[in-house]
Amino acid sequence: MTTETAWPENVIARYLTVGGATVDLFEESGYYVPTPPTQTRAHCSGCGTEQTEEWGFSIGAHEYGGEQPAEFDANGQYATPRVHQWAQSHAETCRAIPKPA
Repeated sequence: MTTETAWPENVIARYLTVGGATVDLFEESGYYVPTPPTQTRAHCSGCGTEQTEEWGFSIGAHEYGGEQPAEFDANGQYATPRVHQWAQSHAETCRAIPKPA
């Protein structure tokens, strides 16, 4: 039986691995300066493996008030499903046990 705990801040989805760890998905800024979310990232708390999909955000356009490039994946509508798919696949096979708290 598992104990329900609160999700970490900014986690948008969570998958449970076969080893009892979690694969958490985040929408976050990939820059050191404050920006809206620019990428979707998955992180396994068991083995530490990560998968990141960038949305094609232009920091220059953001800072100078310009338009984002045509290939910009607004709101991660294409990138986020790819990260969900990776996280599900990883959770189905990862046997790493999470570190004790």
